Amino acid sequence: MKKYTMNKEINLLNRTEDYNYFFGFHDISCWNRNEDKMAALRIRDITTPPVSNMSCDVGFINLNRTFIKLGETLAYNYPQGARQQFIGDSNLLIVNDVVDGQWGSKIYDTDRLQLKSSHRFSTHVITKEGEAFGIDYARLFRLGAYGYNGGIKDLYAGFPAPDNTGIFKHNVFTGAGKLMLSIKEVANFCLKESISPNHYITHLLLSPNERRIAFLHRYKLKDGGETTRLMTISVDGEGLRCIATGFLSHFDWKSDHEITIYGRFGTKVEGLRNSLLYKLLPSGPLAVSKKLIKRLIRHNSLARTNMHDALAWHVFTDEDEPRHSFLAKGIITEDGHPMFCPVNRDWMICDTYPDKQGIRTLFLFQHSTQTRINLGTYEMLHMKPDMNKVMNTIELLDKSVLKKSSIEDLIFTRSGLHCDLHPRWMPASKMVNFDSIHEGYRSVYAYDVSQFVTA
Repeated sequence: MKKYTMNKEINLLNRTEDYNYFFGFHDISCWNRNEDKMAALRIRDITTPPVSNMSCDVGFINLNRTFIKLGETLAYNYPQGARQQFIGDSNLLIVNDVVDGQWGSKIYDTDRLQLKSSHRFSTHVITKEGEAFGIDYARLFRLGAYGYNGGIKDLYAGFPAPDNTGIFKHNVFTGAGKLMLSIKEVANFCLKESISPNHYITHLLLSPNERRIAFLHRYKLKDGGETTRLMTISVDGEGLRCIATGFLSHFDWKSDHEITIYGRFGTKVEGLRNSLLYKLLPSGPLAVSKKLIKRLIRHNSLARTNMHDALAWHVFTDEDEPRHSFLAKGIITEDGHPMFCPVNRDWMICDTYPDKQGIRTLFLFQHSTQTRINLGTYEMLHMKPDMNKVMNTIELLDKSVLKKSSIEDLIFTRSGLHCDLHPRWMPASKMVNFDSIHEGYRSVYAYDVSQFVTA
């Protein structure tokens, strides 16, 4: 392959004050269509997770590398931001916030620098035509997922799979909205028996043609573990499918009909959890259950698998009977945050988790040539969160979350000190941008990849 001269990342901000800046996840673009405004959040203190009264600034970064404030929000977390994103080709910016005492969304006009409207429905993803899809962020927060801590309680905490919350759909121009798919419908779909005390829906992602939504259905288990199902549904709420079940992590649509996801499925653990023996296991202390699980896996023929125990990047077709293949087998061997290029889906941008030295790597992958191109490495900070401020953060958490993870680890991964790169393509795909903390504070960066993608 031709050798290229590596460029260097560009900090998109002139940092004149003691602020930190971030966008969030890898699954949506942060730029407007003209690429002269980048949605972002701004905050001073990143040493703890957000607490109920700690708002952050909402705004955008202009071509002068200046942050323009539009408002504030309480509906944010550091991994996924406030799901701030531009609507279609417009300069209207939608962002989650508290509306009438619940998690909703607000729309700002970034040309006039003013609030345009508010809606009592949250937004996770949105079509170019303004159809928005949101989820229950109070339930997500209680169960240790990417929710919001604003003092808003999970109204259905006592229900394993409630039928009045799930995926909500609303039109951001008319305000009309409804529950499109309930958690109960998902939990009852193609499951032999629902034995989980807590089901939830997370990580919505529109297909490139905006006809279907992929999402993760997760549920806690009596042995202390958690199972994930990759599922899809049409934007009209029809054609629900279960694509895969197992330990499943980050994903993106490779095409209109294919999804790439990291993890493993069809494992011995999954085989056992679907067996009669598992249903007979006691729901007692987690340590006892886990020991029984391991013992049964070693000795139980029902736990054998016909699929793949090893972690890898998989490709599934979005069909009633999904077909399976591998992506970048032996080339990308660890989890990361993928996003396929919107104008040439042969290319994918991705990152790695920190290695033992705290180094994250940003890289490109070309599917047709099976080529990986490392772009840069970025070191994490080794500061620890301020544990004096965490009680407000954990008081709404389910007890099962605190049993699974130490408070110290949980606080770190939900604070702004834990900063994954989460790379994202700009609309014209000549550049990618990402969050990083390698300069000693949190900021957003851009990297010119035109020499690769146009080659």
